[in-house]
Amino acid sequence: MLVNYNGLPHVLDGILSLLDLARAPERIVMVDNASRDGSPDIVRERFPMVELLTSPVNAGFAQGANLGLELALQRGADTVWLFNPDARAHPRALEAMLRVLDADPQVGAVGSLLRWAGRDRVQAWGGGRVSLVTGRARHLTRPPDRGGLDYLCGASLLLRARALRQVGLLDPGFPLYWEDADLSLRLRRAGWRLAVAPDSVVEHQPSTGLGHDEAAWHRLYTGGSLRFFGKHAPLPWLPVGLGSAARLARRLAQGRRAAAAGIIQGLFSRDWKKLPS
Repeated sequence: MLVNYNGLPHVLDGILSLLDLARAPERIVMVDNASRDGSPDIVRERFPMVELLTSPVNAGFAQGANLGLELALQRGADTVWLFNPDARAHPRALEAMLRVLDADPQVGAVGSLLRWAGRDRVQAWGGGRVSLVTGRARHLTRPPDRGGLDYLCGASLLLRARALRQVGLLDPGFPLYWEDADLSLRLRRAGWRLAVAPDSVVEHQPSTGLGHDEAAWHRLYTGGSLRFFGKHAPLPWLPVGLGSAARLARRLAQGRRAAAAGIIQGLFSRDWKKLPS
């Protein structure tokens, strides 16, 4: 399932990669969040096998994804694959994730090995770690030396339907960023395991949803951190304060004033959830 917002041309490449999989998904569903670039009509014309759901507004990734997740659960799906429209799957990406999921009934979600598109570098070994004390969140680029991952990345995330029914869908209070970490933590606290299929290789573009709008990116990321730590940290003000202060100091040292302004807006603006039009 893909969630698209003005995603041309990446979404076309992403769908093509899904159609070329060694083990194809039973259905491909694309939720369109009120795109204005013509992508829904182009997808409908070029890929009639793709089921298109349209949202009248762009309320963010989580709310759009929930439209597809609800449909999948209503139809009795056993698994749902969240797949970013700016990603491209290698031929055995889905097969490898299903193999890991089938091997352990306690695994509630499986992530992929994410690689930067066009670069010979790992973006994330499935996901990463987040501290509920310091507020630091970071992707891991190799398997952890000890312990497991705290979260899996939503760019390529295979979810067990039974686990979703237990813990609920994505939290629409996260318009962009942190929704995958929130779902991962809810799964873990309910007793489900997170796993990674390293043979599931997915190439992922650098963040394309907000273009080059640094202020918006940092506003949404910082505001999302408030919601995340408010839900999960024993002392929410501590990771919010430490994490935001560290990001603000780095951006100021780099001379990135727009990014610094976005962090401050995320901390203090009542409308931090507003998505760029």
